[in-house]
Amino acid sequence: MIKKLLCKRIFKKEFDDEMQRLKSNFQEEKRQLMHEMNKCKMKYGIVERVFELFPNSEIVGIKANNIGDELIIVINDGALYLFGEKYQGIMGLPRIFFEFRYINSGPFPIKYIHINDVLMEDNNIGNGSIAMEALIKYAKKNDVKWIEGYLSPVDDDHTDRRNHYYEKFGFKIEKSTVKLEI
Repeated sequence: MIKKLLCKRIFKKEFDDEMQRLKSNFQEEKRQLMHEMNKCKMKYGIVERVFELFPNSEIVGIKANNIGDELIIVINDGALYLFGEKYQGIMGLPRIFFEFRYINSGPFPIKYIHINDVLMEDNNIGNGSIAMEALIKYAKKNDVKWIEGYLSPVDDDHTDRRNHYYEKFGFKIEKSTVKLEI
């Protein structure tokens, strides 16, 4: 007891400094944990939003775009959506609309995907690449033989960007159509 009391008096400044440093470290760690907890709540809220909008949807991946936004890749009823902190409303979601189509030749029909529309909310940040990579992966998983679609005349003002988008994934462009053999 006396030893403890003497130490407290002799080393009071050192003791107080160390206590202050510990308190400061504790406060900083608490702040960081609160920040991480809020990020987790935000992500959980996004997942809740996905299933609120699309109860039968499937989350097929999570990937960050070129500016660091983490996006949840969702497939629901012929559409692939990208959800994130910035993208939560039904109208503002980056998305690809598609449908499975079949050709009956022989005993086993041939399955392919037809892209109906590609709508990205922001250009040149990687959202389109994330969406197309996910669609190609989904097509492979579902034993699809090819992906095809028509080029929209809406995109005629920026054909270089549009063509580059499809070509970087290996699509062949012919007149007003695109096709990727899987």
